[in-house]
Amino acid sequence: MNHWAELVELFEYKVTDLLEGRTPRGGRRSVAELREELLSAPLEPALLRRLMETDRLFRGGTNGRAPNLHRGRPAPQAHPVWEAPVTAASEEALAWDELQTLLWHHRATQRLQELAAHWQRDATLQRLRVLYAVVENAERAGTAQPVPVPEANDPLMDLHDPEVNQAIARALGTLLYTEAGRVQVRAALSQVQAEPFPRHPDEDVLAARIAAAEREPLSAEAKDALIRALKAEYPMPRDPRERSVIRVAAREVAEQLEPLLDSAPQRALGAVPHGSVLYAQHPTNAMRVPDDGADKLIIHLRGAQAAHWRGLDLRWQPIGPNWQLQVGGQVALLRPALGPLDRTQTLSLPGTHLRLFLSGAYLLLHVDSHAAAELGRRASLARAVSLLLDSQEAFAYLRLARAAAQLLRGGPLNLETLGPDSAQKYHAATPDVLLAFARKGVETLSARLERSDPAQAAGAFAEAAAHLGLHPLAAERLHGALHAALHRPEPLPDPRSGERFELSPGTFLSVQLGDDPLTLEAGGRAVTLRQDYKGELVVVLPGLAPMILHDLLVVRVPELHLLLVRHGSWLAATAGNDEVVPTLRLAASAEQPH
Repeated sequence: MNHWAELVELFEYKVTDLLEGRTPRGGRRSVAELREELLSAPLEPALLRRLMETDRLFRGGTNGRAPNLHRGRPAPQAHPVWEAPVTAASEEALAWDELQTLLWHHRATQRLQELAAHWQRDATLQRLRVLYAVVENAERAGTAQPVPVPEANDPLMDLHDPEVNQAIARALGTLLYTEAGRVQVRAALSQVQAEPFPRHPDEDVLAARIAAAEREPLSAEAKDALIRALKAEYPMPRDPRERSVIRVAAREVAEQLEPLLDSAPQRALGAVPHGSVLYAQHPTNAMRVPDDGADKLIIHLRGAQAAHWRGLDLRWQPIGPNWQLQVGGQVALLRPALGPLDRTQTLSLPGTHLRLFLSGAYLLLHVDSHAAAELGRRASLARAVSLLLDSQEAFAYLRLARAAAQLLRGGPLNLETLGPDSAQKYHAATPDVLLAFARKGVETLSARLERSDPAQAAGAFAEAAAHLGLHPLAAERLHGALHAALHRPEPLPDPRSGERFELSPGTFLSVQLGDDPLTLEAGGRAVTLRQDYKGELVVVLPGLAPMILHDLLVVRVPELHLLLVRHGSWLAATAGNDEVVPTLRLAASAEQPH
Protein backbone atom coordinates (compact mmCIF):
# COMPACT_ATOMS: atom_id res chain seq x y z
CA MET A 1 0.00 0.00 0.00
CA ASN A 2 1.32 3.45 -0.87
CA HIS A 3 -0.66 5.38 1.74
CA TRP A 4 0.70 4.18 5.09
CA ALA A 5 1.52 7.76 6.13
CA GLU A 6 -2.11 8.81 5.61
CA LEU A 7 -3.39 5.80 7.57
CA VAL A 8 -1.03 6.51 10.46
CA GLU A 9 -2.25 10.12 10.48
CA LEU A 10 -5.87 8.87 10.43
CA PHE A 11 -5.09 6.61 13.42
CA GLU A 12 -3.65 9.63 15.27
CA TYR A 13 -6.81 11.66 14.65
CA LYS A 14 -9.07 8.78 15.75
CA VAL A 15 -7.08 8.23 18.96
CA THR A 16 -7.21 11.97 19.69
CA ASP A 17 -10.99 11.85 19.34
CA LEU A 18 -11.19 8.92 21.75
CA LEU A 19 -8.96 10.54 24.37
CA GLU A 20 -11.02 13.76 24.22
CA GLY A 21 -14.29 11.90 24.75
CA ARG A 22 -15.55 11.94 21.16
CA THR A 23 -16.60 8.95 19.09
CA PRO A 24 -14.51 8.86 15.90
CA ARG A 25 -16.11 8.37 12.52
CA GLY A 26 -16.68 4.67 11.96
CA GLY A 27 -17.03 4.02 15.69
CA ARG A 28 -14.59 2.70 18.24
CA ARG A 29 -14.32 -0.62 16.43
CA SER A 30 -12.75 1.17 13.45
CA VAL A 31 -9.91 2.33 15.71
CA ALA A 32 -9.07 -1.21 16.78
CA GLU A 33 -9.30 -2.54 13.23
CA LEU A 34 -7.06 0.23 11.90
CA ARG A 35 -4.61 -0.40 14.77
CA GLU A 36 -4.36 -4.11 13.94
CA GLU A 37 -3.81 -3.28 10.25
CA LEU A 38 -1.01 -0.81 11.01
CA LEU A 39 0.75 -3.00 13.57
CA SER A 40 1.24 -5.65 10.88
CA ALA A 41 2.13 -3.18 8.12
CA PRO A 42 5.67 -2.76 6.66
CA LEU A 43 6.12 0.78 7.99
CA GLU A 44 9.29 2.79 7.61
CA PRO A 45 11.07 3.70 10.89
CA ALA A 46 9.66 7.25 11.11
CA LEU A 47 6.06 6.08 10.66
CA LEU A 48 6.62 3.17 13.04
CA ARG A 49 7.78 5.56 15.78
CA ARG A 50 4.66 7.69 15.27
CA LEU A 51 2.47 4.58 15.40
CA MET A 52 4.10 3.31 18.61
CA GLU A 53 3.70 6.68 20.31
CA THR A 54 0.03 6.91 19.34
CA ASP A 55 -0.56 3.30 20.32
CA ARG A 56 0.95 4.02 23.75
CA LEU A 57 -1.52 6.87 24.20
CA PHE A 58 -4.33 4.63 22.94
CA ARG A 59 -3.55 1.90 25.47
CA GLY A 60 -2.79 4.36 28.24
CA GLY A 61 -6.14 6.07 27.77
CA THR A 62 -7.89 2.86 28.92
CA ASN A 63 -5.47 2.18 31.84
CA GLY A 64 -3.80 -0.64 29.99
CA ARG A 65 -7.06 -2.42 29.16
CA ALA A 66 -8.34 -2.98 25.66
CA PRO A 67 -11.23 -0.63 24.97
CA ASN A 68 -14.75 -2.03 25.10
CA LEU A 69 -15.80 -1.80 21.47
CA HIS A 70 -19.42 -2.60 22.23
CA ARG A 71 -19.84 0.20 24.75
CA GLY A 72 -22.19 3.01 23.81
CA ARG A 73 -21.27 6.63 23.31
CA PRO A 74 -19.09 7.85 26.20
CA ALA A 75 -20.62 10.21 28.71
CA PRO A 76 -19.67 13.85 28.26
CA GLN A 77 -16.85 15.16 30.39
CA ALA A 78 -17.85 17.03 33.50
CA HIS A 79 -15.53 19.91 32.64
CA PRO A 80 -15.06 20.00 28.86
CA VAL A 81 -11.91 21.67 27.63
CA TRP A 82 -12.52 24.75 25.51
CA GLU A 83 -10.23 25.13 22.51
CA ALA A 84 -9.52 28.65 21.29
CA PRO A 85 -10.15 29.21 17.60
CA VAL A 86 -7.26 29.67 15.22
CA THR A 87 -6.35 33.35 15.08
CA ALA A 88 -3.99 35.51 13.09
CA ALA A 89 -1.52 35.38 15.99
CA SER A 90 -1.20 31.58 15.86
CA GLU A 91 2.14 30.08 14.88
CA GLU A 92 0.57 28.45 11.84
CA ALA A 93 -1.05 31.64 10.53
CA LEU A 94 2.12 33.69 11.03
CA ALA A 95 4.21 31.05 9.28
CA TRP A 96 1.69 30.90 6.42
CA ASP A 97 1.97 34.67 5.92
CA GLU A 98 5.76 34.66 5.99
CA LEU A 99 6.09 31.73 3.59
CA GLN A 100 3.75 33.34 1.06
CA THR A 101 5.79 36.55 1.27
CA LEU A 102 9.08 34.66 0.85
CA LEU A 103 7.80 32.85 -2.23
CA TRP A 104 6.44 36.10 -3.70
CA HIS A 105 9.76 37.84 -2.99
CA HIS A 106 11.65 35.06 -4.79
CA ARG A 107 9.42 35.37 -7.86
CA ALA A 108 9.57 39.19 -7.76
CA THR A 109 13.37 39.17 -7.62
CA GLN A 110 13.49 36.79 -10.58
CA ARG A 111 11.22 39.15 -12.52
CA LEU A 112 13.37 42.16 -11.64
CA GLN A 113 16.50 40.38 -12.83
CA GLU A 114 14.77 39.56 -16.12
CA LEU A 115 13.78 43.21 -16.54
CA ALA A 116 17.30 44.43 -15.74
CA ALA A 117 18.79 42.06 -18.31
CA HIS A 118 16.24 43.21 -20.90
CA TRP A 119 16.79 46.92 -20.22
CA GLN A 120 20.54 46.48 -20.54
CA ARG A 121 20.10 45.93 -24.29
CA ASP A 122 19.01 49.56 -24.65
CA ALA A 123 21.90 51.66 -25.98
CA THR A 124 21.05 54.69 -23.80
CA LEU A 125 20.35 52.57 -20.67
CA GLN A 126 17.58 55.04 -19.79
CA ARG A 127 15.41 52.61 -17.84
CA LEU A 128 18.38 51.12 -16.00
CA ARG A 129 19.50 54.59 -14.98
CA VAL A 130 16.00 55.28 -13.71
CA LEU A 131 16.01 51.98 -11.80
CA TYR A 132 19.32 52.89 -10.17
CA ALA A 133 17.95 56.24 -9.02
CA VAL A 134 14.79 54.60 -7.66
CA VAL A 135 16.79 52.09 -5.60
CA GLU A 136 19.17 54.73 -4.26
CA ASN A 137 16.39 57.13 -3.27
CA ALA A 138 14.24 54.36 -1.74
CA GLU A 139 17.16 53.19 0.42
CA ARG A 140 17.85 56.75 1.61
CA ALA A 141 14.12 57.47 2.17
CA GLY A 142 14.36 61.17 3.00
CA THR A 143 17.56 60.97 5.03
CA ALA A 144 19.70 62.64 2.35
CA GLN A 145 19.52 64.75 -0.78
CA PRO A 146 17.68 62.88 -3.59
CA VAL A 147 19.95 61.20 -6.12
CA PRO A 148 19.40 62.36 -9.71
CA VAL A 149 19.15 59.93 -12.60
CA PRO A 150 22.80 59.41 -13.67
CA GLU A 151 24.06 60.55 -17.04
CA ALA A 152 24.20 58.16 -19.97
CA ASN A 153 28.00 57.74 -19.87
CA ASP A 154 28.64 58.14 -16.16
CA PRO A 155 31.92 56.23 -15.60
CA LEU A 156 31.07 55.55 -11.95
CA MET A 157 27.85 53.64 -12.69
CA ASP A 158 29.20 50.89 -14.99
CA LEU A 159 25.64 49.89 -15.92
CA HIS A 160 26.95 47.94 -18.91
CA ASP A 161 28.21 45.29 -16.46
CA PRO A 162 25.59 42.49 -16.03
CA GLU A 163 26.76 41.83 -12.47
CA VAL A 164 26.09 45.47 -11.53
CA ASN A 165 22.59 45.29 -13.01
CA GLN A 166 21.77 42.06 -11.19
CA ALA A 167 23.01 43.60 -7.94
CA ILE A 168 20.64 46.57 -8.48
CA ALA A 169 17.76 44.13 -9.12
CA ARG A 170 18.56 42.18 -5.94
CA ALA A 171 18.74 45.39 -3.91
CA LEU A 172 15.31 46.40 -5.20
CA GLY A 173 13.99 42.92 -4.40
CA THR A 174 15.24 43.27 -0.80
CA LEU A 175 13.36 46.56 -0.50
CA LEU A 176 10.16 44.97 -1.80
CA TYR A 177 10.16 42.28 0.91
CA THR A 178 8.66 44.58 3.55
CA GLU A 179 5.59 46.80 3.37
CA ALA A 180 7.69 49.81 4.41
CA GLY A 181 10.16 49.11 1.62
CA ARG A 182 7.35 48.91 -0.96
CA VAL A 183 6.05 52.27 0.22
CA GLN A 184 9.53 53.77 -0.18
CA VAL A 185 9.86 52.33 -3.69
CA ARG A 186 6.50 53.80 -4.73
CA ALA A 187 7.57 57.19 -3.35
CA ALA A 188 10.91 57.01 -5.17
CA LEU A 189 9.14 56.12 -8.45
CA SER A 190 6.87 59.14 -8.13
CA GLN A 191 9.80 61.36 -7.22
CA VAL A 192 11.88 60.35 -10.25
CA GLN A 193 8.92 60.85 -12.59
CA ALA A 194 8.22 64.32 -11.12
CA GLU A 195 11.82 65.52 -11.11
CA PRO A 196 14.54 63.33 -12.65
CA PHE A 197 17.23 65.91 -11.80
CA PRO A 198 16.55 67.45 -8.36
CA ARG A 199 18.05 70.87 -7.83
CA HIS A 200 21.46 70.65 -6.15
CA PRO A 201 21.52 72.39 -2.72
CA ASP A 202 24.79 74.21 -3.58
CA GLU A 203 23.47 75.81 -6.77
CA ASP A 204 22.72 79.08 -4.93
CA VAL A 205 26.22 79.12 -3.42
CA LEU A 206 27.76 78.64 -6.87
CA ALA A 207 25.63 81.42 -8.33
CA ALA A 208 26.67 83.80 -5.53
CA ARG A 209 30.36 83.01 -6.01
CA ILE A 210 30.13 83.52 -9.78
CA ALA A 211 28.39 86.87 -9.20
CA ALA A 212 31.14 87.88 -6.75
CA ALA A 213 33.85 86.85 -9.23
CA GLU A 214 32.29 88.99 -11.94
CA ARG A 215 32.54 92.04 -9.66
CA GLU A 216 36.23 91.49 -9.07
CA PRO A 217 38.52 94.13 -10.72
CA LEU A 218 40.20 91.58 -12.99
CA SER A 219 40.79 91.27 -16.67
CA ALA A 220 38.26 89.37 -18.76
CA GLU A 221 40.65 86.45 -19.22
CA ALA A 222 41.29 86.22 -15.47
CA LYS A 223 37.58 86.40 -14.66
CA ASP A 224 36.82 83.59 -17.12
CA ALA A 225 39.54 81.42 -15.60
CA LEU A 226 38.23 82.09 -12.08
CA ILE A 227 34.63 81.28 -13.06
CA ARG A 228 35.72 78.02 -14.77
CA ALA A 229 37.60 77.04 -11.61
CA LEU A 230 34.53 77.74 -9.46
CA LYS A 231 32.26 75.68 -11.74
CA ALA A 232 34.68 72.76 -11.66
CA GLU A 233 34.04 72.41 -7.90
CA TYR A 234 30.27 71.89 -8.37
CA PRO A 235 28.19 69.52 -10.56
CA MET A 236 27.01 71.12 -13.75
CA PRO A 237 23.26 71.44 -14.32
CA ARG A 238 21.79 68.81 -16.64
CA ASP A 239 20.56 69.50 -20.15
CA PRO A 240 16.86 70.36 -19.72
CA ARG A 241 16.07 68.59 -23.01
CA GLU A 242 16.93 65.25 -21.36
CA ARG A 243 14.24 65.70 -18.69
CA SER A 244 11.31 64.71 -20.90
CA VAL A 245 13.13 61.63 -22.22
CA ILE A 246 13.93 60.43 -18.71
CA ARG A 247 10.33 60.98 -17.60
CA VAL A 248 9.13 58.72 -20.41
CA ALA A 249 11.60 56.03 -19.29
CA ALA A 250 10.46 56.48 -15.68
CA ARG A 251 6.84 55.91 -16.71
CA GLU A 252 7.86 52.72 -18.51
CA VAL A 253 9.68 51.50 -15.40
CA ALA A 254 6.64 52.31 -13.26
CA GLU A 255 4.36 50.37 -15.64
CA GLN A 256 6.50 47.27 -15.10
CA LEU A 257 6.92 47.68 -11.32
CA GLU A 258 3.36 48.63 -10.35
CA PRO A 259 1.83 45.19 -11.12
CA LEU A 260 4.67 43.61 -9.18
CA LEU A 261 4.00 45.85 -6.18
CA ASP A 262 0.26 45.21 -6.37
CA SER A 263 0.78 41.44 -6.37
CA ALA A 264 2.43 41.44 -2.93
CA PRO A 265 0.57 38.99 -0.64
CA GLN A 266 -1.68 40.34 2.08
CA ARG A 267 -1.92 38.97 5.60
CA ALA A 268 -4.14 35.92 6.01
CA LEU A 269 -6.16 37.70 8.76
CA GLY A 270 -6.35 34.49 10.76
CA ALA A 271 -7.70 32.41 7.90
CA VAL A 272 -5.18 29.83 6.75
CA PRO A 273 -6.90 28.09 3.80
CA HIS A 274 -8.43 24.75 4.69
CA GLY A 275 -6.40 21.74 3.65
CA SER A 276 -3.31 23.80 2.82
CA VAL A 277 -0.68 22.47 5.27
CA LEU A 278 0.58 18.89 5.39
CA TYR A 279 0.65 17.54 8.98
CA ALA A 280 -0.83 20.83 10.23
CA GLN A 281 -1.27 21.57 13.92
CA HIS A 282 -4.93 22.44 13.46
CA PRO A 283 -7.14 19.78 11.83
CA THR A 284 -9.04 22.34 9.74
CA ASN A 285 -5.78 23.38 8.06
CA ALA A 286 -4.53 19.81 7.52
CA MET A 287 -4.02 18.55 3.98
CA ARG A 288 -5.38 15.06 3.39
CA VAL A 289 -2.62 14.00 0.97
CA PRO A 290 0.07 16.01 -0.86
CA ASP A 291 -1.25 17.49 -4.09
CA ASP A 292 0.95 16.25 -6.95
CA GLY A 293 -0.75 18.71 -9.31
CA ALA A 294 0.42 21.75 -7.35
CA ASP A 295 3.80 23.39 -7.78
CA LYS A 296 4.17 24.11 -4.05
CA LEU A 297 3.68 22.27 -0.76
CA ILE A 298 3.75 23.54 2.83
CA ILE A 299 4.79 21.03 5.52
CA HIS A 300 4.60 21.29 9.31
CA LEU A 301 7.91 19.61 10.10
CA ARG A 302 7.00 18.69 13.67
CA GLY A 303 3.96 16.73 12.48
CA ALA A 304 5.88 13.85 10.84
CA GLN A 305 9.23 12.92 9.37
CA ALA A 306 8.51 11.83 5.80
CA ALA A 307 6.30 12.57 2.78
CA HIS A 308 6.07 11.69 -0.92
CA TRP A 309 5.27 14.50 -3.36
CA ARG A 310 5.58 14.75 -7.17
CA GLY A 311 7.73 11.63 -7.26
CA LEU A 312 10.10 12.99 -4.58
CA ASP A 313 10.81 11.10 -1.35
CA LEU A 314 11.13 13.72 1.40
CA ARG A 315 12.61 12.90 4.81
CA TRP A 316 13.55 15.26 7.63
CA GLN A 317 14.63 15.24 11.24
CA PRO A 318 15.51 17.82 13.91
CA ILE A 319 19.20 18.57 14.43
CA GLY A 320 19.32 20.72 17.57
CA PRO A 321 17.50 23.97 16.73
CA ASN A 322 17.75 23.21 12.99
CA TRP A 323 16.21 20.71 10.60
CA GLN A 324 17.93 18.33 8.20
CA LEU A 325 16.01 17.64 4.97
CA GLN A 326 16.83 14.83 2.56
CA VAL A 327 15.42 14.87 -0.98
CA GLY A 328 16.58 11.87 -2.95
CA GLY A 329 20.34 11.84 -2.53
CA GLN A 330 20.63 15.52 -1.54
CA VAL A 331 20.68 16.91 2.00
CA ALA A 332 19.90 20.47 3.10
CA LEU A 333 20.32 22.05 6.54
CA LEU A 334 17.36 24.30 7.40
CA ARG A 335 18.17 26.98 9.99
CA PRO A 336 15.14 28.81 11.44
CA ALA A 337 17.31 31.35 13.31
CA LEU A 338 18.58 33.02 10.13
CA GLY A 339 17.05 36.20 8.72
CA PRO A 340 13.99 35.83 6.47
CA LEU A 341 15.83 36.27 3.17
CA ASP A 342 18.58 33.85 4.27
CA ARG A 343 16.08 31.04 4.91
CA THR A 344 15.82 30.26 1.21
CA GLN A 345 17.72 27.44 -0.49
CA THR A 346 17.71 25.76 -3.89
CA LEU A 347 18.25 22.08 -4.67
CA SER A 348 19.03 21.12 -8.26
CA LEU A 349 17.00 18.11 -9.37
CA PRO A 350 16.86 16.41 -12.78
CA GLY A 351 15.05 18.80 -15.10
CA THR A 352 14.05 21.32 -12.44
CA HIS A 353 14.94 23.22 -9.27
CA LEU A 354 13.37 22.76 -5.84
CA ARG A 355 13.15 25.99 -3.82
CA LEU A 356 13.03 25.70 -0.02
CA PHE A 357 11.51 28.45 2.14
CA LEU A 358 11.54 28.09 5.93
CA SER A 359 9.53 29.77 8.68
CA GLY A 360 10.02 28.25 12.11
CA ALA A 361 8.88 24.63 11.86
CA TYR A 362 7.08 25.21 8.55
CA LEU A 363 8.69 24.49 5.18
CA LEU A 364 7.43 25.58 1.77
CA LEU A 365 8.64 23.56 -1.22
CA HIS A 366 8.29 25.11 -4.67
CA VAL A 367 9.09 23.28 -7.91
CA ASP A 368 10.56 25.82 -10.30
CA SER A 369 9.76 24.23 -13.66
CA HIS A 370 8.39 25.31 -17.02
CA ALA A 371 4.64 24.88 -16.70
CA ALA A 372 3.96 24.14 -20.39
CA ALA A 373 6.64 21.44 -20.63
CA GLU A 374 5.63 19.94 -17.28
CA LEU A 375 1.97 19.77 -18.23
CA GLY A 376 2.85 18.47 -21.72
CA ARG A 377 4.74 15.54 -20.20
CA ARG A 378 1.80 14.87 -17.91
CA ALA A 379 -0.62 14.91 -20.85
CA SER A 380 1.49 12.35 -22.75
CA LEU A 381 1.58 10.22 -19.61
CA ALA A 382 -2.23 10.44 -19.37
CA ARG A 383 -2.62 9.13 -22.93
CA ALA A 384 -0.49 6.07 -22.11
CA VAL A 385 -2.35 5.48 -18.83
CA SER A 386 -5.68 5.74 -20.63
CA LEU A 387 -4.56 3.10 -23.12
CA LEU A 388 -3.78 0.66 -20.31
CA LEU A 389 -7.21 1.31 -18.79
CA ASP A 390 -9.00 0.27 -21.99
CA SER A 391 -11.10 -2.73 -20.87
CA GLN A 392 -11.61 -4.16 -24.39
CA GLU A 393 -10.41 -7.71 -24.98
CA ALA A 394 -9.99 -8.29 -21.22
CA PHE A 395 -7.72 -5.27 -20.68
CA ALA A 396 -5.53 -6.31 -23.63
CA TYR A 397 -3.10 -3.36 -23.38
CA LEU A 398 -2.60 -3.80 -19.64
CA ARG A 399 -1.85 -7.49 -20.11
CA LEU A 400 0.44 -6.63 -23.05
CA ALA A 401 2.36 -4.15 -20.89
CA ARG A 402 2.88 -6.78 -18.20
CA ALA A 403 4.06 -9.32 -20.79
CA ALA A 404 6.49 -6.83 -22.38
CA ALA A 405 7.87 -5.96 -18.94
CA GLN A 406 8.60 -9.64 -18.27
CA LEU A 407 10.50 -9.96 -21.56
CA LEU A 408 12.43 -6.70 -21.05
CA ARG A 409 13.55 -7.97 -17.65
CA GLY A 410 15.06 -10.96 -19.45
CA GLY A 411 12.70 -13.56 -18.01
CA PRO A 412 10.35 -16.02 -19.72
CA LEU A 413 6.67 -15.24 -20.27
CA ASN A 414 4.30 -16.62 -17.66
CA LEU A 415 1.25 -16.99 -19.90
CA GLU A 416 -0.88 -18.46 -17.10
CA THR A 417 -0.86 -15.08 -15.33
CA LEU A 418 -1.40 -13.07 -18.52
CA GLY A 419 -4.49 -14.70 -20.01
CA PRO A 420 -7.95 -13.14 -20.22
CA ASP A 421 -8.91 -14.67 -16.87
CA SER A 422 -6.23 -12.55 -15.17
CA ALA A 423 -8.24 -9.44 -16.03
CA GLN A 424 -11.02 -10.34 -13.58
CA LYS A 425 -9.21 -8.47 -10.80
CA TYR A 426 -9.06 -5.35 -12.98
CA HIS A 427 -12.81 -5.47 -13.62
CA ALA A 428 -13.40 -5.82 -9.86
CA ALA A 429 -11.01 -3.01 -8.81
CA THR A 430 -12.27 0.46 -7.94
CA PRO A 431 -11.45 3.23 -10.46
CA ASP A 432 -8.90 4.96 -8.21
CA VAL A 433 -7.03 1.73 -7.45
CA LEU A 434 -7.01 0.74 -11.12
CA LEU A 435 -5.79 4.21 -12.15
CA ALA A 436 -2.95 4.07 -9.63
CA PHE A 437 -1.97 0.59 -10.85
CA ALA A 438 -1.99 1.63 -14.52
CA ARG A 439 0.00 4.78 -13.84
CA LYS A 440 2.59 2.86 -11.85
CA GLY A 441 2.82 0.39 -14.72
CA VAL A 442 3.41 3.14 -17.29
CA GLU A 443 6.08 4.83 -15.16
CA THR A 444 7.88 1.56 -14.43
CA LEU A 445 7.78 0.37 -18.04
CA SER A 446 8.89 3.80 -19.32
CA ALA A 447 11.89 3.74 -17.00
CA ARG A 448 12.82 0.28 -18.34
CA LEU A 449 12.40 1.47 -21.94
CA GLU A 450 14.80 4.33 -21.26
CA ARG A 451 17.50 1.79 -20.40
CA SER A 452 16.73 -0.53 -23.31
CA ASP A 453 17.79 -0.57 -26.93
CA PRO A 454 14.89 0.72 -29.11
CA ALA A 455 15.06 -2.25 -31.48
CA GLN A 456 15.14 -4.72 -28.57
CA ALA A 457 12.17 -2.97 -26.94
CA ALA A 458 10.12 -3.05 -30.16
CA GLY A 459 10.91 -6.76 -30.53
CA ALA A 460 9.80 -7.46 -26.94
CA PHE A 461 6.43 -5.75 -27.53
CA ALA A 462 5.91 -7.60 -30.81
CA GLU A 463 6.76 -10.97 -29.22
CA ALA A 464 4.48 -10.30 -26.25
CA ALA A 465 1.61 -9.34 -28.58
CA ALA A 466 2.03 -12.55 -30.60
CA HIS A 467 1.87 -14.72 -27.48
CA LEU A 468 -1.31 -12.94 -26.31
CA GLY A 469 -3.05 -13.23 -29.68
CA LEU A 470 -2.80 -9.51 -30.44
CA HIS A 471 -1.98 -7.94 -33.79
CA PRO A 472 1.45 -6.26 -34.18
CA LEU A 473 -0.44 -2.97 -34.53
CA ALA A 474 -1.43 -3.27 -30.85
CA ALA A 475 2.23 -3.60 -29.89
CA GLU A 476 3.16 -0.58 -32.01
CA ARG A 477 0.33 1.48 -30.51
CA LEU A 478 1.35 0.74 -26.90
CA HIS A 479 5.07 1.11 -27.58
CA GLY A 480 4.43 4.47 -29.28
CA ALA A 481 2.31 5.76 -26.37
CA LEU A 482 5.01 4.81 -23.86
CA HIS A 483 7.72 6.38 -26.02
CA ALA A 484 5.70 9.63 -26.19
CA ALA A 485 5.22 9.62 -22.41
CA LEU A 486 8.99 9.32 -22.05
CA HIS A 487 10.32 11.59 -24.79
CA ARG A 488 7.58 13.63 -26.46
CA PRO A 489 5.53 16.07 -24.33
CA GLU A 490 2.08 16.87 -25.68
CA PRO A 491 1.99 20.32 -27.37
CA LEU A 492 -0.57 22.43 -25.48
CA PRO A 493 -2.20 25.75 -26.43
CA ASP A 494 -2.10 28.75 -24.11
CA PRO A 495 -4.69 28.50 -21.32
CA ARG A 496 -8.03 30.25 -21.78
CA SER A 497 -10.26 31.79 -19.12
CA GLY A 498 -13.93 30.97 -18.82
CA GLU A 499 -16.52 28.83 -17.04
CA ARG A 500 -17.79 26.53 -19.83
CA PHE A 501 -15.98 24.82 -22.71
CA GLU A 502 -16.61 22.01 -25.17
CA LEU A 503 -13.89 19.41 -25.58
CA SER A 504 -12.78 18.40 -29.08
CA PRO A 505 -12.03 14.68 -29.46
CA GLY A 506 -8.32 13.91 -29.32
CA THR A 507 -7.16 17.53 -28.86
CA PHE A 508 -6.19 18.96 -25.49
CA LEU A 509 -7.91 22.15 -24.31
CA SER A 510 -6.04 24.45 -21.89
CA VAL A 511 -8.00 26.34 -19.23
CA GLN A 512 -6.91 28.73 -16.47
CA LEU A 513 -8.64 27.57 -13.29
CA GLY A 514 -10.32 30.22 -11.15
CA ASP A 515 -12.50 30.32 -8.06
CA ASP A 516 -15.73 29.59 -9.97
CA PRO A 517 -16.76 26.07 -11.03
CA LEU A 518 -15.69 24.96 -14.51
CA THR A 519 -17.95 22.92 -16.81
CA LEU A 520 -16.56 20.79 -19.66
CA GLU A 521 -18.90 19.25 -22.23
CA ALA A 522 -17.70 15.93 -23.69
CA GLY A 523 -19.73 13.51 -25.77
CA GLY A 524 -23.07 14.83 -24.59
CA ARG A 525 -21.97 14.72 -20.94
CA ALA A 526 -21.24 17.68 -18.66
CA VAL A 527 -18.24 17.40 -16.33
CA THR A 528 -17.96 19.93 -13.48
CA LEU A 529 -14.73 20.84 -11.70
CA ARG A 530 -14.90 22.83 -8.48
CA GLN A 531 -12.95 23.44 -5.29
CA ASP A 532 -14.26 21.68 -2.18
CA TYR A 533 -14.01 22.97 1.39
CA LYS A 534 -10.58 21.35 1.76
CA GLY A 535 -9.21 23.23 -1.23
CA GLU A 536 -9.03 20.11 -3.42
CA LEU A 537 -10.23 20.08 -7.03
CA VAL A 538 -13.27 17.81 -7.30
CA VAL A 539 -14.44 16.31 -10.61
CA VAL A 540 -18.17 15.61 -10.74
CA LEU A 541 -19.63 13.47 -13.54
CA PRO A 542 -23.31 12.41 -13.30
CA GLY A 543 -23.60 8.75 -12.43
CA LEU A 544 -20.15 8.53 -10.81
CA ALA A 545 -18.86 9.32 -7.34
CA PRO A 546 -16.96 12.63 -7.04
CA MET A 547 -13.26 12.26 -7.86
CA ILE A 548 -10.26 14.32 -6.72
CA LEU A 549 -7.93 15.70 -9.41
CA HIS A 550 -4.40 16.16 -8.17
CA ASP A 551 -2.11 16.08 -11.19
CA LEU A 552 -3.67 13.43 -13.46
CA LEU A 553 -7.06 11.77 -13.77
CA VAL A 554 -8.45 9.39 -16.39
CA VAL A 555 -12.22 8.88 -16.28
CA ARG A 556 -13.77 6.09 -18.31
CA VAL A 557 -17.47 5.69 -18.98
CA PRO A 558 -19.15 3.68 -21.77
CA GLU A 559 -17.98 4.89 -25.19
CA LEU A 560 -16.01 7.79 -23.74
CA HIS A 561 -12.73 8.44 -21.94
CA LEU A 562 -11.84 11.76 -20.33
CA LEU A 563 -8.24 12.85 -19.67
CA LEU A 564 -7.54 15.64 -17.15
CA VAL A 565 -4.09 16.90 -16.14
CA ARG A 566 -3.18 19.89 -13.99
CA HIS A 567 -0.12 21.94 -13.11
CA GLY A 568 -0.98 24.58 -10.52
CA SER A 569 -3.93 26.54 -11.93
CA TRP A 570 -3.35 25.34 -15.51
CA LEU A 571 -5.73 22.55 -16.55
CA ALA A 572 -5.53 20.56 -19.79
CA ALA A 573 -8.36 18.25 -20.80
CA THR A 574 -9.43 16.12 -23.72
CA ALA A 575 -11.98 13.41 -24.46
CA GLY A 576 -12.26 10.70 -27.06
CA ASN A 577 -13.56 7.28 -28.02
CA ASP A 578 -11.60 4.06 -27.81
CA GLU A 579 -10.34 2.40 -30.99
CA VAL A 580 -10.96 -1.30 -31.48
CA VAL A 581 -8.11 -3.38 -30.08
CA PRO A 582 -6.48 -5.17 -33.05
CA THR A 583 -6.19 -8.91 -32.47
CA LEU A 584 -5.01 -11.76 -34.66
CA ARG A 585 -8.52 -13.23 -34.53
CA LEU A 586 -10.11 -10.03 -35.91
CA ALA A 587 -7.40 -9.74 -38.56
CA ALA A 588 -7.97 -13.33 -39.70
CA SER A 589 -11.74 -12.87 -39.95
CA ALA A 590 -11.27 -9.69 -41.96
CA GLU A 591 -9.05 -11.52 -44.47
CA GLN A 592 -11.53 -14.38 -45.07
CA PRO A 593 -13.69 -13.99 -48.21
CA HIS A 594 -17.35 -13.29 -47.58
